Amino acid sequence: MDLKKLNVFLTVADLGNFTKAGEALGYTQSGITQMMKSLEHEAGVPLFIKSHHGVKLTEEGLSLIPSIRNLLSASETLNQEISFMKGAKRGTIKIGAFTSCTIHWLPAIIHNFQTEYPGIVFDIDEGDEKDIAEWVNSRKVDIGFTSYQKNQTYHFIPVYDDPMLAVMPKNHPFAKYDEIPIEWYEGVPVIASEYTYVNEMHQLLRTYNVKPDIKYTMSNDSSILSMVEHNLGISILPKLILRGRIENFEARPLLPRANRKLGMAIISFEELSPAAKIFIKYARDYLLD
Repeated sequence: MDLKKLNVFLTVADLGNFTKAGEALGYTQSGITQMMKSLEHEAGVPLFIKSHHGVKLTEEGLSLIPSIRNLLSASETLNQEISFMKGAKRGTIKIGAFTSCTIHWLPAIIHNFQTEYPGIVFDIDEGDEKDIAEWVNSRKVDIGFTSYQKNQTYHFIPVYDDPMLAVMPKNHPFAKYDEIPIEWYEGVPVIASEYTYVNEMHQLLRTYNVKPDIKYTMSNDSSILSMVEHNLGISILPKLILRGRIENFEARPLLPRANRKLGMAIISFEELSPAAKIFIKYARDYLLD
């Protein structure tokens, strides 16, 4: 099958719309339609279900996703190996990362990397622990900057212990203390990140059997901080998220101390492209310095 068509197929699957896929890839909507009709003809089964809201994959289409990602990943690795042998050093590195990592880490790492490898381009997606695990395991990304989670099938390279901090408004009674015992969260108004079993805040509360009065649940860390600033509750956030922020809040260490272990998730080092292998070394050197 034509790899170009397969790449278009994945883009349509991700965006759920032929027109948006065309805009992202530089094709017309009719061009996308013709390529997908051709791919369906080759497959011999319908791959898309059309609706007024766009398209979604049939069960047969969904079943092809893992194999297509594996094929395109292998093709990218092969092309990079040939490029590196010729001295051209060109290719793409696909990264999935927490927003805090894309803000505080990736710009500096990429800057250092591209001084020697300017021909490498980056495709970066932001997500949470669940998103990044799925992207790594499905080979949608080469490297995931995420936190350590037990029982994951990917390989995890630890690089940084990120302290979890108590966060409160400046005028909050807790602000006069240097450290905040986790049991003080029992029954008090709290602004929490969206619940997932692997989320560090919820893991911490679960570990110490602390049940706060969760007033608000937010998916965005900046929104959580804004709610804290407006005296709607307190929260627990990683230190990396708070780096460089000087808004109307206070942050204190928790008792007992708690960290999230941040690092890079990969399927296996042997299967990485040449550029991704080198990028991991740059990232480790920067973050472990």
